Amino acid sequence: MAHIDLAASPSTSPETQTSSHWSTTTPDPNDSTAVEQRAEVLARAWRQAVPDRVGYLRHRVGGRTVLDIGCVAHDAARMASGSWLHAHLVEVSESCLGVDVLAEGVQAMREEGFDAIAHDLGAGPGPLAARGPFQVIVAGELIEHLGDPEMLFRAASELLSADGELIITTPNPYSPARVRAGQRGDIWENVDHVTYAFPSGIGEMAARHGLVLAEAMTTTPKRPQRNGIVHSIKSSIRGTRWHRRGFATTAGAVRPVVLDRRDRLDRLRAHFAERTTAHHNFVGETFIYVIKRDTLR
Repeated sequence: MAHIDLAASPSTSPETQTSSHWSTTTPDPNDSTAVEQRAEVLARAWRQAVPDRVGYLRHRVGGRTVLDIGCVAHDAARMASGSWLHAHLVEVSESCLGVDVLAEGVQAMREEGFDAIAHDLGAGPGPLAARGPFQVIVAGELIEHLGDPEMLFRAASELLSADGELIITTPNPYSPARVRAGQRGDIWENVDHVTYAFPSGIGEMAARHGLVLAEAMTTTPKRPQRNGIVHSIKSSIRGTRWHRRGFATTAGAVRPVVLDRRDRLDRLRAHFAERTTAHHNFVGETFIYVIKRDTLR
């Protein structure tokens, strides 16, 4: 089977990508030709990790017309504190329209002066069609909650401008802490998450809707300062770091995670592996995907 090293492949413009879906070449998605074609798309899309998700989004939407899907802040304190993503997008964009299925949350936003619409994009663009097209559509930490993740790609194909971008941020399924938790059967993830979005799957959903995965990257794990390292050692040994707490589901029983000496050492090694491999692919906590129209179709 064909293999392409994503880290070694040069980064080129998405306009150089093939526009045909793998199904036009072979009926078998396991065929080496189909796999190689997808690998080439991912190799061209890969970018270096970025330090901060919100900072990256602020840079990408600056001075542009934006649609923020899933704009309601579920935590009122976060909305008030200024860490709310939608407020950041409004601050730097030319215009920013929010859309969410939670009518009460949208009404609260409107009372605070934000431009927002209560609408389910699963039913089509609806009232958003008259407000578009948009230069950027943002879906921040949303796709993992959706029973129909392709809704985002249908919306993008209908509402993006010709040179527009759909930017998706989502938990990285390959982050060391998440992989380790999965291997052990530990449960600490948000219980409203129904799926993980991985690069090839995003590339596939994009292609099904006349779009192309143009960029893919993770955030960079932050290296702790000396005091932070000491604190991390102590808290990891005690098993109190937030992504080390949870419930084990092994042996058909649910129980709080209790760490023996070997468990503590294993988790401590995993923690420092995550902190010291920022240059590797797929290590950061968050994946960022940029999807554009496939201009070669």
